[in-house]
Amino acid sequence: MPVQKRVSLLFALFVWGLLLLRFGYRYGTGDQVELLPYTLYLHQPQLYPHDFFIQGLNASIPNERTVMATLLLPFVNHLEFFCFLFQMFTTVFLVLGLERIALRFVRHKYLAWLAIITALIPLNDFGLGNVEVYSECLQASGVTCALVIWALNLFLDRKYLWVAVLLSIGTFIQVLDGLDIMMVLSAMLLWNYLQNQVSCKTVLSWFVLFGLTAGIFLVLILYQKSIGTFSTSHLLSPSETFKVMIEFRHPHHFIFATFSKGKIAVYAFLTVVALIYFFRQSKQLFRFVLLSTIGLLIYIIATDIFHLLFIADFQFYKVTQWVKFLGVVAALGFVSDYLWKKEDYQFPKVMEQTLLAFGGAASFVIIIFFHSHLPYTVPYQLFGMKQQEDILRICESIQTATPPDAVFIQPFENTELKFYAQRSSYVEFKANVRHKAYVAQWYDRIQEVFGVNDEMKLQGFKLQQRADEHFYHLSSEELQKLKQQGVGYILTQKEYPPALGKLILENNSYAVYQL
Repeated sequence: MPVQKRVSLLFALFVWGLLLLRFGYRYGTGDQVELLPYTLYLHQPQLYPHDFFIQGLNASIPNERTVMATLLLPFVNHLEFFCFLFQMFTTVFLVLGLERIALRFVRHKYLAWLAIITALIPLNDFGLGNVEVYSECLQASGVTCALVIWALNLFLDRKYLWVAVLLSIGTFIQVLDGLDIMMVLSAMLLWNYLQNQVSCKTVLSWFVLFGLTAGIFLVLILYQKSIGTFSTSHLLSPSETFKVMIEFRHPHHFIFATFSKGKIAVYAFLTVVALIYFFRQSKQLFRFVLLSTIGLLIYIIATDIFHLLFIADFQFYKVTQWVKFLGVVAALGFVSDYLWKKEDYQFPKVMEQTLLAFGGAASFVIIIFFHSHLPYTVPYQLFGMKQQEDILRICESIQTATPPDAVFIQPFENTELKFYAQRSSYVEFKANVRHKAYVAQWYDRIQEVFGVNDEMKLQGFKLQQRADEHFYHLSSEELQKLKQQGVGYILTQKEYPPALGKLILENNSYAVYQL
């Protein structure tokens, strides 16, 4: 391997170590609650017989999780190892792509590296809508983002058909992360065509290639979401669905008015910096930032003001993670071009590689031996380290202490039960079915178990507090009603025994009761 490629690979591994150190690692929890249990279900259809999310998701095939879950099926017997391995590969592939972009414009290599680290760590979560290119666990969006950054590189190299191939694959894996960027790059390609910079044949080939691959997949998903029935009292109207799914369940992803003003200010600043810098340095990236910004303004108006559900579903904030990164590159590009007066000092190659390898190794030493002394708390669900969490231990015990068809209710924020216990949930806030036939029933169950609704206008931690307060104090009458609807078990914090039920499991922090 050439020395420079080896240095880039070591840098990518070093950044991966820093990201693990700062944001931790999740396995089977968090965003994976919608992916890994579904993979287990596809492998063993007898699992989760009464789980509201799994059964609702599988009622529509294909769905937004079908491809990623299917890709993991060959590794289902060794998921823990391969999820960790694939998360590493995905992150390294992503960082290498980010480096390729940065080095096009930032003359000093170390400043280019600084741009990447700045965008991924201190400016994490400053893309609007809680979307970021890096994820602390293996998930479909992370895989697609790693493909998108290379699609951007290939677009700059004018290899348009390869771009369409990568974005098609990315759209299969995570619909919105691939589709939203495809929309922006398609507009750029048409702009180039109008300026006689690409041929009509190239444009037609671009759209035909995407349309006959990912396009067919998108049509199938939309068709599946438009059909089907479920045992619910009614189907919600588009306006009611908007209130439940967008304003109540996902405002942090969709509603601009709910975003932090500080994050908006930082993002706006980086957008302006990117527009100014790339106006001179790269017509293509200038157009990318400009078209993304115009599209974002249209999206905000359509979603926040007119409540158009079809437009809102595109979650166009997926483009902001890339605009933010380009803004950071532009800022460091200015430094490199105009303020960096010193000679471009470089460490000797051997020392450079040694320092990068040492830095990556040091991250893992801190994670394994000294994570309890860090000034922040993040999950480190890495192999044996995850056994330190009481919630994971009791969920694993549930597998042997309850029958396979058991149905649970659990605290509002819980995402551990489904994968680690392999038991059905009556309802969950995190894992919710997006099919129109299931939205009303999901909303009804959320109100039954957690006592929260859209009228409360609560978000984030305040919503969690209100929901858990209701959950931990469910009356015997409410629990009896839930029992009649099939709920047989309660996972709760130890200090909140339910008004009804028999204790069957407990540890330092949690307890399980049978109704």
